[in-house]
Amino acid sequence: MKWLLLALVCACRFAFAASERVPEFGYSADIALEGRGAIYALELPVEVYRSMARRDLGDLRVLNGANEVVPHALMHSPASEKKPAAPLALTFFPLYGPAGRPVEGLALRVERKADGTLSAVVAPGDRRAAGRRLLGYVIDASAATAALRELRFDWPAGAEGTSVSMRVEASDDLKSWRAIASGPLIVLRQGELLLERRAIEFAPTRAKYFRVAWRPADEEFKLTSVAAAPVDATADTPRSWLRVTGAASAKPGEFVFELPGSLPVDRLRFELPNENTVVSVSLALQERPDGPERALRSAVIYRMDHRGEKLSSPDLEIASTAAPRWLMRIDRRGGGLGSGLPVMHAGWLPHRLVFVARGEPPFRLAFGNPDAPPTALPVRSLVPGYAADKPLPVLAAKLGAVQSRALTKPAAADVVRIYFEQMDRKKMWLWGTLVLAVLLIVGMALRLTRQMPRPGEPPESRPPYRAP
Repeated sequence: MKWLLLALVCACRFAFAASERVPEFGYSADIALEGRGAIYALELPVEVYRSMARRDLGDLRVLNGANEVVPHALMHSPASEKKPAAPLALTFFPLYGPAGRPVEGLALRVERKADGTLSAVVAPGDRRAAGRRLLGYVIDASAATAALRELRFDWPAGAEGTSVSMRVEASDDLKSWRAIASGPLIVLRQGELLLERRAIEFAPTRAKYFRVAWRPADEEFKLTSVAAAPVDATADTPRSWLRVTGAASAKPGEFVFELPGSLPVDRLRFELPNENTVVSVSLALQERPDGPERALRSAVIYRMDHRGEKLSSPDLEIASTAAPRWLMRIDRRGGGLGSGLPVMHAGWLPHRLVFVARGEPPFRLAFGNPDAPPTALPVRSLVPGYAADKPLPVLAAKLGAVQSRALTKPAAADVVRIYFEQMDRKKMWLWGTLVLAVLLIVGMALRLTRQMPRPGEPPESRPPYRAP
């Protein structure tokens, strides 16, 4: 009995596992691959968000030419991105002084240009007099608009190479100096091998001037150029925008904006219908017209033309929010908006779809089935060696036009007929095992029923049960 039940459970499990099929989807779009590779990525356009059946984008599938599901992952775009800054060439001036004297003891005379940059740095006395040596340099960084993180030096390497220990200090007035970094500068050659280090890195620093000196101090270290590396600029990642005109609701001063329910909005920009308008508004979210509301935030928005200058309220930053109905209520004490309807621009960071091009093209994106379970994988398991701070090693792909198709619900008889038409020998064996197990259980139940005494019949009249 026990082995029979175990066989029944296993047969059921295998039979149902073997019956899994790719579900039908209401929408699809062709994917065009650029280049030849294994992993591709594309940004989801607003047309995909409009037609998604699940807010978590769980009904997305990537299919190959054989209608097989291929692995995919969904990535959130970063809210900001770094833009590498170009190197900045700096002007530098030599510091001369008595041999053996530290550079800190030198008095400096400074001449500045009209724009405030350094024009000259001259030690008192004749720098060409006997006993005076090159002790260091003052570097003019007053033209830099961003903090600096590195100084890179060039010099003519001697026949035996160069190896000095450089100290870097910073100042805003050429009087008070603070040490910020030190390290070796090296150019050494051994045959075809080259050991080279020409830069000193330090924490991001804003300063008008830098002073450098080296050890051993009795060696003159003549520079030919100095360049600085500013910190990388951080800028907001470009967002996609959707323009929606509000519709007046039955309540005075209330407007409704309808958006795709899966759109992860994190920026709002409002366009008022009339100039010289300032209103206080409150924003709320709603799933359906008769559903409960969820307060979002309050703000003051405006549109003005002041002395020929167009002024408008800045974008509203909100946490990433997805909702189909956005409500805006106007404080009408100041006269409201006047005539016309407001316009809302919703901004969001599109998801990035990453997939493995397994199988033969054409590939397509399918979506629009609320019953389809999520199948997205973590990007770390999809892309070998993935790191958030490194570029994603993928090729580009483009999404074609979204096409719709009606989802059909076949009759029960058609479902059974189609299933058995597509069944292979393995599935037939599994189903046969399942049916046989059920018949054996039914037979055992009937045998036990016959062995049980009928009402009013003494138990001794029935023979004891014997196992088959």
